[in-house]
Amino acid sequence: MILFLRLLSLLFLCGIAYLCYMVKDFHAIAFAVTGFIAGILFVLSYMLDISRKLKAYKRELEKNSISSDESDSKVKVLESKIEVLEKALKDALNK
Repeated sequence: MILFLRLLSLLFLCGIAYLCYMVKDFHAIAFAVTGFIAGILFVLSYMLDISRKLKAYKRELEKNSISSDESDSKVKVLESKIEVLEKALKDALNK
């Protein structure tokens, strides 16, 4: 999809360049270049916003993963403590 959009934008740019060549008007060329630069800046700002949101989402996933790992280790520690207490209780009852 991205490749298609890039090819489409290059085709559009070539079309604008051909139109400016045919018109041979400085104002048309300046208008086309200004529009192209504005389009680049618009898409760049959109991409930067998406990138920022993606980084924040990755940080949140890592945070949740660490929290999950900590919870798993706490459960394992509690299970081992229960096993030790059960063994101690059995030993105390057998005496």
